[in-house]
Amino acid sequence: MMNITRSEQEYARFKLAQAREALEYAHGLLADKGELNYVVNSLYYAFYYPVLALLHARGIPAAMQSVSIALFEKEFVKTGMIEQRLFHALQRAFELKPKCSVPQLNIVSRHEVEALLVEASGFLSAVGRMVGDR
Repeated sequence: MMNITRSEQEYARFKLAQAREALEYAHGLLADKGELNYVVNSLYYAFYYPVLALLHARGIPAAMQSVSIALFEKEFVKTGMIEQRLFHALQRAFELKPKCSVPQLNIVSRHEVEALLVEASGFLSAVGRMVGDR
């Protein structure tokens, strides 16, 4: 668990709640056979909100999404606090999000989305343990 203040922990819990909601929405869309582009969009935020929570806990202000992800890698992945495989899933979701805004391209398969859903759940659990939100 990270050593963070009460207000940082409250912010982290708020962001993790948003992430869980996004993940549940992605699961629901997939179960209802929704378009994969919408599933990927929700899935991306299931990864991104915890990134914001951890950066905030380190006193790093939110920046453009790509910058936030790069800072997250430096602060949490390269230091071994977050597993590389979880970071790769975050990167993949970030990469897919804009590509999926054009549904006709069919960039992502249902199988890949299902695998990312599993990784997003693991990512949320890992971040939750870090900030004391289990």
